[in-house]
Amino acid sequence: MHGSIQGATATTAGATSVTIRQDGQMPSPVVLKIEFAPTGPAITPMANSVMLDATSAIVTYPVDVWFNGIKTFVASLNFGPREITKITLDPFRRFPDRDSRDNVWPR
Repeated sequence: MHGSIQGATATTAGATSVTIRQDGQMPSPVVLKIEFAPTGPAITPMANSVMLDATSAIVTYPVDVWFNGIKTFVASLNFGPREITKITLDPFRRFPDRDSRDNVWPR
């Protein structure tokens, strides 16, 4: 995929927007690992997410988010007001990437 997280911005009502850039020629699904603060308000899982444990989740967006030809995708995360402490793109390293250091937010 040769992707990277360009940035993340908390918005109102506990939502967070994550901008992902696809730098390679072969698009792949967007898989994000979301890590939350250990305490705080309850986490409300999203429809396209799976909770790994009490403070982390995997969110998946299909490969067709890239089919419009645009090289950036803004993932809208809404798990409620619990603080997000870390976001990792392709956490299981299933897709080729020259530099995985830019797959983590914050850097």
